[in-house]
Order: sequence, then C-alpha cells, then structure tokens
Amino acid sequence: MNKKKMISADLLKWIALITMFIDHIGAGILEKSSVFMSEHYQIDYAVRSIGRLAFPIFCFLIVEGYDHTRSRFKYARNLIIFALISEIPFDMLFWVKYVDMDHQNVYFTLFIGLMTIIGMGYIEQKDLKVSLLLELPVAALGAFIAYLMKTDYGEWGIVLIAVIFITRRNRLVQCLVTVMFMITSPFYMDISLIEALGALSFILVGMYNGERKGTINKYVFYSLYPVHMLLYCGIRYLL
Repeated sequence: MNKKKMISADLLKWIALITMFIDHIGAGILEKSSVFMSEHYQIDYAVRSIGRLAFPIFCFLIVEGYDHTRSRFKYARNLIIFALISEIPFDMLFWVKYVDMDHQNVYFTLFIGLMTIIGMGYIEQKDLKVSLLLELPVAALGAFIAYLMKTDYGEWGIVLIAVIFITRRNRLVQCLVTVMFMITSPFYMDISLIEALGALSFILVGMYNGERKGTINKYVFYSLYPVHMLLYCGIRYLL
C-alpha cells in the first residue's frame, strides 16, 4: 500500500457515483425531455463528458471486489438482484417505457463481467503456462453473452473488465494497457469520441492506495443506481 497515494476505494466509489449522476442528467433528463432545445447541447455535452469517468471506475471496482470480497457468490448474487430491481427504472429513464428488451442496465454488464473473471480466475489458479490463452475464450464467451443480452456497454464492457483483470498484478501496466484499449477499441472510437474520455479515469485509478475502509454500506451503494433513476424520471415528468 502506498501512503503517498490519496484515493481510497470509498473515494473511487463516490467519484463513480457522482459522475454517473451527472451523466444521467444529460442522458435521462436533457436528451429525453420535450423542453430540450438546441441551446442545451453544450450543457448536455459537458455532463455526458464528465460521465465518461463512471463506467471504467465501476469496472475497476468489480475486479477489486473479485480479489477482496469474502464471498464471490454473494457478490454476484447482489449484482443480479439489483440488476433485476433496476431494469424498470432504467427503461423508464433512458427509453421512456416500462419494459425495453433491447436494452439491459449496467448491473447486468457488471454481473456478466464478474462471472467472466471468476471463470478466468479459475483457470489462472491452475497455474498453467498457457493459462492466458485459455482465459481468452472465457472472456470472449462473456462478451458474447453481453452482446446477446444487449446490456449497457455490451461486449466491450466485458472486454474492458477482462483487460483490467488480466493486468491487475501491476498497477502501472494495468493503467497503461487499459488506456490504450479504451482509446483504440472500436466501441470507444466508432460509437462516440467522448467515450474515449473514460480513459482519464485511470489517472484516478493510478492514485488508488488500496485502502478499503467500507464506510459506504454496500446495499446503499447498490440501491443508489435504481433510486436516482426513479428520481430523475420524476424530474423529467415535472419538466
């Protein structure tokens, strides 16, 4: 643990949450509101740009959770439970309908990502010389499942989690390789150039000191995702 580094796991969680909240002001309120006008474009672009930091940090925290949780089964269970709880609020906020089977919320992505690295970790524990080659099909399978389910960030979200997992033994290598992936992958370059701004999140990851104080109740942390989406739906309705 490097005491000179100032960012704890709790602070990373708060940064991810706050930037997500800011991002969803644009994606869920401004862009979906009937009062959205062209003059709001710059505000929307600004909040969406800030929001690019959130998802990569959540992916990093999934890998950290894999390494440090007492029970990976309970960790996965909590993710899938809140994925199910969050689906209607997600559809209401971003797709303006109660059920949209063409889009699944980010908890499904994180759940599939966790299950993917659990599989990769099982192979890694066998300490085979070709373990990395054997892990790649597991990552590909997880990405394919996310693609079929049409989860938020889809297959590229799973690949991002796998990259963070494979490089986790060396923080500098992890940050450099992940940044290179994020600024060169088809998802970040073809979908929207502002997605590449998510690479800036690894400046914060590079400052992570490994401290996991646990001052944020995990169930409160999980529930803030669906709760804030319902709140934003109410705000949009009032507008």
